[in-house]
Amino acid sequence: MEPGLKRLTSSPGRDVGAVYSLEGDKILWVTDSLDNWTVWIMDEDGSSKRQLTSSSMISGWPSWSPDGKEIAYWSWDPASQTCDIWKMKPDGSSKVKLTTDGSFKGPPTWSPRGNRIAYTSNLTGNMEAYVMNLDGSGKKELTTGHNPGYWVEARLTWHPDGERLYYQVTTFPLPPGTYPSIQDDVAFVEIFMVDIGTGESRNLTPRLHENVRSVSSDGEKLACISLRSPSYGLWVMDFDGSNQTRLTWHGQGDRAPRFSPDGKRIVYWSLEAANLPDIWMINADGNNKTRLTYNSHMDIYPSWSPDGRKIVFESDRTGDFDIWLLTLDRPLDVDVKFDRCAAAGESGRAFLTIEPSRNNSKTLKVIEIRIHFDWDDEVEYLSKPVPSVLSSVGNPYQTEFEFQVPRSASLGPHFYDVSIRYSEVTGGADGPVKTYEYSSGDLEVGTIEHSECDRLHNGLRPVLELLNVGKKTGDYPEYLVRANEEFYTAKTLASKTDFVSALPHFQKAEAILNEQLSQTEEKWFLSGLPSILIPLAVVAAILGGSLMVYARKRGYILKSGA
Repeated sequence: MEPGLKRLTSSPGRDVGAVYSLEGDKILWVTDSLDNWTVWIMDEDGSSKRQLTSSSMISGWPSWSPDGKEIAYWSWDPASQTCDIWKMKPDGSSKVKLTTDGSFKGPPTWSPRGNRIAYTSNLTGNMEAYVMNLDGSGKKELTTGHNPGYWVEARLTWHPDGERLYYQVTTFPLPPGTYPSIQDDVAFVEIFMVDIGTGESRNLTPRLHENVRSVSSDGEKLACISLRSPSYGLWVMDFDGSNQTRLTWHGQGDRAPRFSPDGKRIVYWSLEAANLPDIWMINADGNNKTRLTYNSHMDIYPSWSPDGRKIVFESDRTGDFDIWLLTLDRPLDVDVKFDRCAAAGESGRAFLTIEPSRNNSKTLKVIEIRIHFDWDDEVEYLSKPVPSVLSSVGNPYQTEFEFQVPRSASLGPHFYDVSIRYSEVTGGADGPVKTYEYSSGDLEVGTIEHSECDRLHNGLRPVLELLNVGKKTGDYPEYLVRANEEFYTAKTLASKTDFVSALPHFQKAEAILNEQLSQTEEKWFLSGLPSILIPLAVVAAILGGSLMVYARKRGYILKSGA
């Protein structure tokens, strides 16, 4: 799992369309976990989830008012087969239907000035762009004259001045005698800008194939995708369509660009890496392109937190689409390891290593560490206070948690969340307490045989590596040959998930080594810990002093009487 990544939702359905409130403390999203799509709200950390719209309706595309006091949303009534725009309070109360004509509509978008809501509708028989007042009055049709072969697309984008809107018009098929600017293109998708007051529209990208998704906060730049880069690439232009500049051209496809709140960066999802959808970021001038997620599933549709420090997106990396939060300037690096596969109904151990991230020069004081597994109730964490422990780069804090896996836990990978309370230390004084949260999915729950195979593999592997270093040409101990054969037979079977067959071979390798070690009058135990403890007398008796040099270079811990 990528550093700084936290899972916010885990419903049995698809959770999509996350959007921050302008204050940054709330996130709206849409889920089909109740069959029909419904709008929900949660705190930024994923807590206090609450359903806002009725599951008897199909609702989506929520849009915050600039003051955060109201939400506009799209809704379809399956009973009457009608579609309208509504608004409500963030707690789901005071619902008001703003349109009553029932025509099919596109997503509502709140004006940056907070005085209008824009949407699209096929009220006239063709999709056109509209605006209305906040109480539904004063509806105004902004575009006219479109038809089934020349139609306004559903989504509208406001200019930050609240007086202009951007929209796309698709022309398909191309009229006879009309030729595209993009070779072999079969349609136009042109970006228009319309003045709300005068109704005057201007085509910014004639005969091209574009889609505008974001306007910089200062209103100077548009971010769009264009077929001028194969399979859609990322482009920027001035607000009036001038100075069109290509940012990407890799031929795989980029989607859904969004300007950061300061306008300096753009986040988007892309198929650039082996045709896998991941989240990427690039400077608005085209420099410093960075891949943010590395995943074999779909990470798509990112958007920014208001402070530009986090990105929220949707991903199906757990099987269903969930909402995930990525912290860009994380204060801590957290590493979690497990000594073995955890068996259902048994206990396991998690080993945590925590230190400030490499780009954080501040001294941090860790106060409390908590860990939560996905088989537990949402609010139940294992916690460990860590008073007066100072962290610094190169001097990490390490601890372990013992946990119990319920018998009902499903076999396979499980997710867990780590929550760390810390403060920054400046001039010897502790600053405000902050929280860093991190999710991962690398805990495997398996059978008893699987867990025991993991334990023996983790214990035997470093020991055999150490012993094999001491072999001499023509003088390779027979017991080590037999131990290696058993170990690699077991490892091969385990890699095929045949843990029942693998376990006797692991046990045989352990028995061979224990029998040899017993001859030195030293008894020892393979614990499976990340650092294996080996008696110095035993090492010397088996392989001699050359092993000690190798062991120190490799960083193994050797301790007499361990």
